[in-house]
Amino acid sequence: MTDTYDDRQPLTTDQANAVYDILIRHAGGEEHDRDTFVYSQTSRFQPEYRFMGGLGFGGKFRRNRDGIYVDGYFEDVKDRPDRQRAIDVTNAALAGLRASWVGLAAALGKGDHR
Repeated sequence: MTDTYDDRQPLTTDQANAVYDILIRHAGGEEHDRDTFVYSQTSRFQPEYRFMGGLGFGGKFRRNRDGIYVDGYFEDVKDRPDRQRAIDVTNAALAGLRASWVGLAAALGKGDHR
């Protein structure tokens, strides 16, 4: 169970796996890259991670005070409406996931409550 969340700390294993589930489901993340992603997000605060997936070479997962989200290189997305749709859907799912963490942390009196 995820019981804390702080934008400036590493993710828990459960949090990182929940994020990667979304990357697979909506952004073309590859299952074989899950362990590397989870390690990178749980071993230290990692503000960006290039997972590529269906977003092209520049497909990145990002974490900062504004939230958690994905984006891609402009040149990989500009002529690919399918990639922009994938970014939009993925970001909506990630925003919902982060909101659940922040809400739970606030209810428990822990973590970052922005």
